[in-house]
Amino acid sequence: MIFKSKWVRAFFLFSLSVLPFFSIWAQITGYDVAYPSAYLLGLSSQGVVTKNQMGSLYGNTAFLSYQSKHIMDVSLNGSHANGKGSPLYISGAGYYSFSDSLGFGLRGKPVYLRSFPSDERYSNYAFQTFANWKVSPYISFGLQIGPSVSGRLGGYSSYSWNVSLSTAIQYENFRLGILLESPGKYRFDEYLGSERLKEKLPERALVGFGYQWNDWVDLQLEFSRKFYERTSVNLNNANQYISYPIRTMYSGNVSLAIGKQDVFQFITGVGREIRMETELRGFYTASLGFAGALFPTWFGEGYLYTVSLQRSGLSVHEREGAESRMAVQLQAQF
Repeated sequence: MIFKSKWVRAFFLFSLSVLPFFSIWAQITGYDVAYPSAYLLGLSSQGVVTKNQMGSLYGNTAFLSYQSKHIMDVSLNGSHANGKGSPLYISGAGYYSFSDSLGFGLRGKPVYLRSFPSDERYSNYAFQTFANWKVSPYISFGLQIGPSVSGRLGGYSSYSWNVSLSTAIQYENFRLGILLESPGKYRFDEYLGSERLKEKLPERALVGFGYQWNDWVDLQLEFSRKFYERTSVNLNNANQYISYPIRTMYSGNVSLAIGKQDVFQFITGVGREIRMETELRGFYTASLGFAGALFPTWFGEGYLYTVSLQRSGLSVHEREGAESRMAVQLQAQF
């Protein structure tokens, strides 16, 4: 009995020692890149080469330099899986076109999200100021910088900095977009009540190609590389690291917009996104949406909307990570 009690006591103490690690590991390794606006959700796009203001405002802001309007925008999105709904995530932005070559703006948007399972919920938000500079009729640059914060069950992290640089090249009907982003490092001093957690989110590099087929059809192709090998997790001063194969860190999408944004557009896209778990999992997405002028005979010109739906995890059961996402967006241009 003494021998058995010693083994039981040892097993109990071991379980207590590893319990924080297992509870945090499920959350640390379960986030996805967010779609911060309804227009981008409808395209399954990160917005690196999207020229429509309802997408570029939250993606590659350098494309805003090719238009002269001031903008106010708000977007709401949520998701549903396993009979449960997520919280509503909000994005908001404003843009001031200072001149033909210079513009400034503010935006708040989710960068990484995890809604399900609900006990592993996670969000990372960035609140940025940005500036765009068109150096020639064909090339524009953007700088986006501002504080960011992460939220997990039990509290919020310390503030960090999200910094990104973007380039937009537009020549006749062709477009090229490039975006580099560093989402920052975060610290939770009292995670799960008593644990100390530090984490560094992965940087990412995006490149996209777009082609305006005619006045009614626009095509775009995007590629993304997340640098998960540069992430780090430190729980109670103990570093945790998983070596991921490089080939698992690539994703992309193909998107199509048919129509005119100031009248009516049908938008759709298919893509592959990556979820960071104990091994990087690829999920295929399909989305569709509608965008256009919001009752122009009532409100006048310059008021736009987007409503979109996306299925993440095609051919995957919801208990294995699939979910349905919905979003709505309103924008005023003046």
